[in-house]
Amino acid sequence: MFTMSIFTYRNSLTLSLALACIAIGTALYFEHVLNYQPCALCYEERIPYYILIAISAVALLTDRLIGKILIISLGVLMLFSSLYGAYHAGVEWGFWAGPASCTGTSNITAEMDLLALVQDVKIVPCDIANWRMFGLSFAGYNAIVSWVIFELFCFALYINRAKKT
Repeated sequence: MFTMSIFTYRNSLTLSLALACIAIGTALYFEHVLNYQPCALCYEERIPYYILIAISAVALLTDRLIGKILIISLGVLMLFSSLYGAYHAGVEWGFWAGPASCTGTSNITAEMDLLALVQDVKIVPCDIANWRMFGLSFAGYNAIVSWVIFELFCFALYINRAKKT
């Protein structure tokens, strides 16, 4: 069968590595070239991609691929990444409250030196989307790309369920 040879564990790792590199590359391009400043949640949403890139690259560079265990682990990681992206998108849409540290709801008292707080730190709110395309923000696209990678791993596991790879 044609699909059996395409959706091997190694090919799914290669495709997920490519998608993760494109996602991180796009985020870094928007941040460093177009000067879109990410919020704290945006930085946290990148962590699963960095983990995926590192593990996939090491797995692909070595001669031995662990197979199912690796694919399941990375799949669960990207499922959580998708849920975290959906959480952030929900914060941006006002469906639920985000963390107090980046939504402007933290408690400021009269005793605090406000000038010292803002001189060195540029706070980017997590509940305001810097950019949207077709109604989706960066967080929304992160949720979709993470979900696609998760589904890719699920499909690879389904296709190769009888193999011992």
